[in-house]
Amino acid sequence: MTKMRVRFPTSVLLLGIVFLMAVSIGIAYGEKGVIKNHDRPQEREQEQRDPRQQPRPRQQEEQEREHEREEEREGTRETHREREQEQQPQHGRREEEEEEEEWQPKRQQPQSRREEREQEQEQGSSSSSHRQSVYGRRQYHESREQREETEQEQGSRSDSRRQRNPYHFSSGRFQTRYRNRNGQIRVLERFDQRTNRLENLQNYRIVEFQSKPSTLILPKHSDADYILVVLNGRATITIVNPDKRQAYNLEYGDALRLPAGTTSYILNPDDNQNLRVVKLAIPINNPGKFYDFYPSSTKDQQSYFSGFSRNTLEATFNTRYEEIQRILLGYEDEKEDEEQRSGQEQSYQDEGVIVRVSQEQIQELRKHAQSSSGKGKPSESGPFNLRSNKPIYSNKFGNFYEITPDRNPQVQDLDISLTLTEINKGALLLPHYNSKAIFVVVVYEGEGNYELVGIRDQQRQREEKEEAEEEVRRYSARLSQGDIFVIPAGHPISINASSNLRLLGFGINADQNQRNFLAGSEDNVIRQLDRAVKELTFPGSAEDVERLIKNQQQSYFANAQPQQQQQREKEGRRGRKGLISSI
Repeated sequence: MTKMRVRFPTSVLLLGIVFLMAVSIGIAYGEKGVIKNHDRPQEREQEQRDPRQQPRPRQQEEQEREHEREEEREGTRETHREREQEQQPQHGRREEEEEEEEWQPKRQQPQSRREEREQEQEQGSSSSSHRQSVYGRRQYHESREQREETEQEQGSRSDSRRQRNPYHFSSGRFQTRYRNRNGQIRVLERFDQRTNRLENLQNYRIVEFQSKPSTLILPKHSDADYILVVLNGRATITIVNPDKRQAYNLEYGDALRLPAGTTSYILNPDDNQNLRVVKLAIPINNPGKFYDFYPSSTKDQQSYFSGFSRNTLEATFNTRYEEIQRILLGYEDEKEDEEQRSGQEQSYQDEGVIVRVSQEQIQELRKHAQSSSGKGKPSESGPFNLRSNKPIYSNKFGNFYEITPDRNPQVQDLDISLTLTEINKGALLLPHYNSKAIFVVVVYEGEGNYELVGIRDQQRQREEKEEAEEEVRRYSARLSQGDIFVIPAGHPISINASSNLRLLGFGINADQNQRNFLAGSEDNVIRQLDRAVKELTFPGSAEDVERLIKNQQQSYFANAQPQQQQQREKEGRRGRKGLISSI
């Protein structure tokens, strides 16, 4: 028993040593395998997938690295495109995304680079197929860039088509400020918003208001100088100054200057005819921006008294605020206002800035009104008529009236002229240009078309030098009632009337302006060229040029149909008559 007790611990000890040695050997072998597989994880994954597959050569690894670099470059380009798209308008990005989805190849992107490499290996991809895929991606992106350039060119062309005549403003370009059942007041958009060629007109705006019979535009003042002209109907305008009040009766063709800050109100006293007035506004505080200030509160605007505090109003009128509110401001709370007016007639506050007036009120407003100065000396403050003097150009085809700054003190300091042009149906205002004045023309009656000649600059890059190429361009448009168009200085223009056409013009920078005609028997600058200069200037001889000029015997206005066309029409009518008689 003693020997067995000694041997038992010894055997146990030997078994423990053997077990520890086995464990240490296994751990060492496992670490060796882990290190080996860590150095080449891709080969280990490949061996686990397919033990029979041979290790990949170095060329294929280079191809994979090239593929990864190409993907990085592609991602950089995509990021750059996204930044450009963020700078574009929203509708432009949506259209580009839809077009990209339409043209982009339908293929599923691999979930990871490792899976993409596995798919290429399973499909037996080689270096040639890889080069083809890279080439295909480059070709796709090049074609996409070409499409983007084409879209940009097409977009610029469409913009140029929309803006091909920046000097014409249709009646729809007006913005309505006030409108109710009695009339409306609207303002034309800023001239410099259409093109930078009209930057010198940024501080000039066109305002138009129309009112129905027996209506009144409530008193107001503006931070802009006005020159108003009556184009239809009759009006009575009252001008209020700190020390006096003046009223004037106005009719078609009458004009009047309203200085900035002058309180005025306009009445349409007629029983049947609508009133139409056009004003040229010259803002004082901000270029191109002006505001109307009303002492009364209506549904369209607040009284300027409402901008003062309660204490200021009570101290100003020495009256309790509730009384001031009832008399001047009205009640801001609609329920309270309705309670105060229950059982009464509709208040003027419900109508807006253009209200109806009774016959008794019309008679009271017109009691002390004066008429325009007529053919006498123009007044320094009263109205004047554009047709009071003889037209400066006139014949059987039309008339042209003009009030220049040197002839009227009201427009002298503003450096503005006024013109009234009447072109009969089928007549043509001959081509001419203004030396320094820019004319803003209002079409208030009839239809026609005009042709304006301008110069368009085209910038071209040649041998790292910018050269400007000037191209003569014709700007034309159909004209109808309510349209506005601009005639820049030095730009030749002709106007054709398809019906009796009536035009009102405001000349900006009009002092010492000269109107030069390019055709006709009088005031023709081409006719005044020296004979030798005519020989050197035109392809034809001087005799041919002079004979051509003399063919037009009319001045300023002429028949819009050429003589040859009239002769052909006469011959056609004779032929038809002969054919009918023979039948």
